[in-house]
Amino acid sequence: MKNIFFSLIISLIFLGCGSPAFTSYLATSNPIFITENIKGKSFSIYSQNLTENFDINLSSALIQNGYKKADKNPDITIKVALNYLRQNSDIKNNNFMEFGFGSGGFRHIGFGSGFGNGYESEYFYDAQASLYIAIKDGKDYQTNLNLQSQKSSFSYSQSQATEDFQSKIIAKIVEILNGF
Repeated sequence: MKNIFFSLIISLIFLGCGSPAFTSYLATSNPIFITENIKGKSFSIYSQNLTENFDINLSSALIQNGYKKADKNPDITIKVALNYLRQNSDIKNNNFMEFGFGSGGFRHIGFGSGFGNGYESEYFYDAQASLYIAIKDGKDYQTNLNLQSQKSSFSYSQSQATEDFQSKIIAKIVEILNGF
């Protein structure tokens, strides 16, 4: 019984040591449905305003899904440009109020009212990337990828937001090319 109680206390102590998870959402401005049959599965990637690892990570994700990287005459041309990535803050109204009264001794009557901070800052990132996919001897598809992180009182680093957003963009490109 003591071991269970001791383990519970230790787990509750270490529960607060973890950092909060970075959660983000992606939406497209126009839906893309590639209905035509792609003859080959060779691709080339052109990116702008993204990290160097983006091309490598996108290439490896596409190769894992059966595509081949081509330098000349690719069947699929993928162009991605990061339009902006910015940190925003929002103010949330904190409606909590404390109230109390008390007494003690002769003429020591007290009355109190306390208000909390009133406003609490929340931080989030938003970004937009333009995506252009050209199919050889076929149609061209384009959309904007709008990304936003969940609002949090914890301010995340821009590099953490960039990595998360780029992984969401890669997953969306693979999803589009694989036909959902």
